[in-house]
Amino acid sequence: MIIDIFSHHISASVGKLIEKGKYFGEGRQYYHPIQNADPEVRLNLMERYGIDVQALSQTTPVLMGFGPEDATEICRLSNDDNYALCKAYPDRFVNICIISLLDMGSAMKELDRSINELDCRGVTVSSNQNGKGLDSPEYFQFYEKLVEHDLPLLIHPTHWESYPLVDMDKAWRMMHVFGWPFDTTQAVWRLIFGGVIDRYPSLKVVTHHMGAMLPYFVRRIESTFNLHLRDKLPRHISQYWNNIYGDTAIDGTVTAYPCGYAFFGPDRLMYGSDYPFGAETGEAYIRDNLAGVKAMDIPPQDMEKILGGNAKKLLKIK
Repeated sequence: MIIDIFSHHISASVGKLIEKGKYFGEGRQYYHPIQNADPEVRLNLMERYGIDVQALSQTTPVLMGFGPEDATEICRLSNDDNYALCKAYPDRFVNICIISLLDMGSAMKELDRSINELDCRGVTVSSNQNGKGLDSPEYFQFYEKLVEHDLPLLIHPTHWESYPLVDMDKAWRMMHVFGWPFDTTQAVWRLIFGGVIDRYPSLKVVTHHMGAMLPYFVRRIESTFNLHLRDKLPRHISQYWNNIYGDTAIDGTVTAYPCGYAFFGPDRLMYGSDYPFGAETGEAYIRDNLAGVKAMDIPPQDMEKILGGNAKKLLKIK
């Protein structure tokens, strides 16, 4: 079985809504191919590449530039449209709901609705909430609900505006290419050092783009911890890695997959495509990420876990 843990669904109605902002739409920073909102287009691609199930999520940059009320509405509509597709094709899709934490009252109401009414299998949040870190105490009630229902937290990177040298326009899209993986990394860093994982030790955190910077700098991280940060955590930082999972959405960079495998091991790495973004209206990411995973020289049982077994367990797919 092959399960795509990070496959985005921007429905036609959500597409119209986010184009009222300044980031998404023709000629703007981000373009989303509208034909990918067509279930038949999506299903045909799944058949072509042998994808059995897609975990449908929203990409959190769609919330950029919107205030709390509009962000909540985008999340509500996204979650409803995901669920409608899951109901129409229950064997092919599962629902990963998106929550904006800009207003916690609305966030908790939407999380309850997602759990009770929309068959939520996981929750996606932005790596920062308009500059606020994910370790902010006001979010603890949110994490408590996740662990109560054993729902994984999927972190999707987004913009951060404090460093003009990585500006999208003036720095040749460095924010998108390098800024986003950095922001995923800081989000995990704050979940660890900010005490969230110690407070909620069963929390499962899925990082987009194969753990961002973590697999490639793990020795630097651990040596710095040993020298400077031992008194900041109740246990060694390496003991927190078991809470962190990664997808394989690194756009087909073949040499990176073994690095991610070495860090996450066979039980915390999952195939993810980042569809429908990338070339060929998203098809290239499905194909190239799948090829990158299959190119790894690893035991067959590990390959089966990464392609689908781990996601099946994490998302409770029957």
